[in-house]
Amino acid sequence: MTSMPAGTSAPWPPSATSSFVDLSGLVHYLDFTGPAGAPTMVCLHGLGGSASNFGVVGPELSRVARVLVVDLLGHGGSQADLGGAPGAVAANLRMVARFCDEVAGGRVVLLGHSLGGVLALLHAMDRPDQVERLVLLDPPVPTRSRRSRDPRLTARMLFLRAPGVRRVVARQIARMTPEEVVRRQLSDATPHVDRIPAAAVSAAVKEIRDRRDAGDAALAQEVQWAAILDTISLLARPRDWRRRIQGLDMAALWLQGQDDRLVPVADATALAGTRPDWRFETRTGVGHLPHLEDSAWTAGRITGWLAQGGHPHPAEEADRGQTGRPNA
Repeated sequence: MTSMPAGTSAPWPPSATSSFVDLSGLVHYLDFTGPAGAPTMVCLHGLGGSASNFGVVGPELSRVARVLVVDLLGHGGSQADLGGAPGAVAANLRMVARFCDEVAGGRVVLLGHSLGGVLALLHAMDRPDQVERLVLLDPPVPTRSRRSRDPRLTARMLFLRAPGVRRVVARQIARMTPEEVVRRQLSDATPHVDRIPAAAVSAAVKEIRDRRDAGDAALAQEVQWAAILDTISLLARPRDWRRRIQGLDMAALWLQGQDDRLVPVADATALAGTRPDWRFETRTGVGHLPHLEDSAWTAGRITGWLAQGGHPHPAEEADRGQTGRPNA
């Protein structure tokens, strides 16, 4: 573990300890601690976000777990070097494995939001020895297509890989102020931007400003772009993705905002329906950012589920419909 690099200020929230660890490159994380003997929860944020996205819900979760939130590569305070990995997803999975071993120190409850949800699922598939239980917050999902390859997502992937597209997008983002970038990110994700705490928005703006001043700013953009392509490539094979999820042998809690602008709730419900043993709940009036839009509901569902050992409370069984899902 290393100290904070010179010139880097402690991130919001003040209730967490900010640290850096060398995992073949500096990786930043927040430690919200937790009760003695409590399980360890490792949280992975979404694309373009950072560990500070858990600044509201982290203290609430730390009542029942030691909560560690790591910045993905090229995000927040983590370096953007992929270390020779064949892609951004592969590099982040390698980093998460080392983080669980060297920082978390054992099996964890792995929580992932959005892109972090995809990484959490992939990590559970690759390293089930490190994952005790899964928590998913609005993870990207494939469409309900029964084809082996989704033509719409495949076409989108080919377009994004076309020469010059990434540079055009990068120039557009460079002309925007950090405030405009954050406003665009939030409005693309949820119609309820007004519900996101001002402190969380300010932290996101500051991190984008700091990232632009960092020496690896251009590389960080490339890493984030590569993560988009890697994720679309996975979801463009819906039958394969469903098959891989079927192979997971662990309890999971999946929370989904009904007003999510990035992940259609109907597609999420359909995929969750292939795992009737998992707990799946939707929330009205919430978009793609449940841990920011309604942290009390999100934390309450997670802490209650953990207290039940990762399984539904018997009283909920009577409320389940034909699909095996609790009423939202």
